[in-house]
Amino acid sequence: MMKTLAQCSLAVLFLMPLGLAAQSPAGSWKLSVPDENGTMIPLYVDIADDGTYTLDFGADGIVDTKGKYSLDNDKMTIQDTEGSDCTEAGVYTFKTDGKTMTMTRISDACTGRGGPDGVIAMEKR
Repeated sequence: MMKTLAQCSLAVLFLMPLGLAAQSPAGSWKLSVPDENGTMIPLYVDIADDGTYTLDFGADGIVDTKGKYSLDNDKMTIQDTEGSDCTEAGVYTFKTDGKTMTMTRISDACTGRGGPDGVIAMEKR
């Protein structure tokens, strides 16, 4: 009984990083966002493990906005640091399966971020 319990405990400890990795937002993502005329344009989002991100509006290879983020379980706080008119923090829940990521606004002082419904859906690129 004790040996089985120890084996189960070890299995949980070894599998725990796999569960955490599945919820990491780090990676290269893509989505489409409307410009000021309502025309949909591609947006590339690169999220680094070091707590930073970049945005490439138009997917032209030029970084337009830089920012930082922090995680607290399934909540992500994001804050643009360069290239944006709004540098206030926004808080979102996020869920990823490695191929897609959905961020849902909890609160955000930057009114344009997250669109009118407050949901950002991205695909891995």
